[in-house]
Amino acid sequence: MTDIVIKTAINQLEYDFDDFSLEHFIFHVKKLRQREIILLPTVLAFEISALWVKREIEDYIFYNTAQHDIHQTHSILHEIAHIVLDHSCVPVNDILPKELLAMLQNGKIMGRPRMPKTLLQDDPEEQAAESFVYLIQEQIIDTNRLEHLTTQGS
Repeated sequence: MTDIVIKTAINQLEYDFDDFSLEHFIFHVKKLRQREIILLPTVLAFEISALWVKREIEDYIFYNTAQHDIHQTHSILHEIAHIVLDHSCVPVNDILPKELLAMLQNGKIMGRPRMPKTLLQDDPEEQAAESFVYLIQEQIIDTNRLEHLTTQGS
């Protein structure tokens, strides 16, 4: 996926980055897609920064609370990228802790984990998600909203 395709996807969001906060951006994407995005802080295996789980009527983003706030924000934006770019999912039952499996009512759970950097380099969809985050970060910096990338909202 080229940067032009990714820039087009970002432009189609029609988001005003002058208003950027992570919560506001997620709200905008939810409203645009007419599909709930539920953020859930959780402790995941250290090598998993975040995990997008695609369900029938909503999307879940689990992010690893053992990571630094800045990394959490980056990982959440990375998972939003997978959602916006409509990336593929794989079975993730073996990655989720039992309590999260129970919350999601078991069954075959499809998602996309954010794994170690070596996997990011080998997967074109992971690279596209990273490019998406990079381009979003450029917009945020250009609109003087950098503090919203470096701190968690309330």
